[in-house]
Amino acid sequence: MRGLIPAQLADRVRALGQEVRGGLAVFDADGTLWREDVGEAFLRHLVSLGWVRLPDGSDPYAAYERAVERDRAAGYAYAAQLQAGLEVGRVQEEAERFAASWVPPRRIPAAQALLEVCQAAGLAPLVVSASPLGIVLAAASLAGFGRERCRGIEVAIRDGRFTSDVVKPITYAEGKIAAARKAGRIALACGDSYTGDLPVMEAAQVAVAMAPASGSPLAAEARKRGWFVLDQDGS
Repeated sequence: MRGLIPAQLADRVRALGQEVRGGLAVFDADGTLWREDVGEAFLRHLVSLGWVRLPDGSDPYAAYERAVERDRAAGYAYAAQLQAGLEVGRVQEEAERFAASWVPPRRIPAAQALLEVCQAAGLAPLVVSASPLGIVLAAASLAGFGRERCRGIEVAIRDGRFTSDVVKPITYAEGKIAAARKAGRIALACGDSYTGDLPVMEAAQVAVAMAPASGSPLAAEARKRGWFVLDQDGS
């Protein structure tokens, strides 16, 4: 892991651990802890199994994409709502199986290195993702996070089955701040999305952008603000 984190960032995190004792190190998941979007990949998987269907027989994933295009927060919540009626335990078991093969080859070494530095400094890691909570629990545990340290989009559960009733806050953009602050004080935040992660990064004392070598809107904004930028593609 040495060399993946600039010495200046490691020093700043160690100091932050003293300044904000027990403070949170908030990580986005998709594009930050691993490449690609595990929530979308798992939704495609559930569609392929025939578990997620629409009454009119149309493509659920296409409907999800249209929903995200109209409104990102509502669209991401729709991915969780599409699981309505499914047994929670059965979906979670499938999420565990799916994540076991999907996550390991996509993990981002720089994120792992930053997590280790944060933990050594005494910061409390927390994943806050706009993917459905079940797949976040399954995937983030493979990236070094305890299940109690995971937040994602939730729907209400009745009689052991998912409903379509979304539980607030929706963990996207400002909703990530609301979810994180229920767990503690935000000391550090790391993300890859300009629209999804910028608000929680602005709320943190130390902000770290994860970006591909080709750059990204968030990386450009981070450099303007003097924030740290880590390489999403490095190994």
